[in-house]
Amino acid sequence: MNVNGYTCSAGKSDTELMKELVEGNTDAMDAIYHRYEGSLRTIILSVLHEEADADDVLHDVFLQLWKNADRYMPEKGLHGFLVTLARRRALDRVRRKLAYRRATDKFETHLKAEFHNRMRSAPRIFINIDLADLMKNLIQQLPEAQQEVVHLTFYEGLSQREIASQKSIALGTVKTRLQLAQKKLLNQLTAVQEKI
Repeated sequence: MNVNGYTCSAGKSDTELMKELVEGNTDAMDAIYHRYEGSLRTIILSVLHEEADADDVLHDVFLQLWKNADRYMPEKGLHGFLVTLARRRALDRVRRKLAYRRATDKFETHLKAEFHNRMRSAPRIFINIDLADLMKNLIQQLPEAQQEVVHLTFYEGLSQREIASQKSIALGTVKTRLQLAQKKLLNQLTAVQEKI
């Protein structure tokens, strides 16, 4: 039977299809694919459990069949041959994924150990610095009026207007004290950073 210039291969036996496949007949490959794709996909998915991986393995199976069609032995049967090939390819994929995962885990463990070793061997200043204590010490070095404004702004969350009202001082005075305090703190932090 001829459909659009191609030989219809759907009704042929596996042996006939494989003979045509050896001769490079793509219609024979299409017929084999449509005949066994569903059952092979089910087998592959039972091993891999992921559609994308199953598609890749299925492709590999049929590609191998195409390349090695001349090695087909009719007495073993095409379906059995394809099932065996599909299982092997699926298991190979699982092994590769497990090996990759082991290598990734090993690398991650190595990086973590290296990081902890470096932290242990780091100078004591990096380990013992507590930013809150550092800031507290730096704020205590400010003049008392500036300390008060910084404390009310950053620790109690008051606005500049609320501070002016609470302390009965001009808003401009609050702004000036806060700006001076911030400038001094920045200079002190820069000096500390240069020592580190």
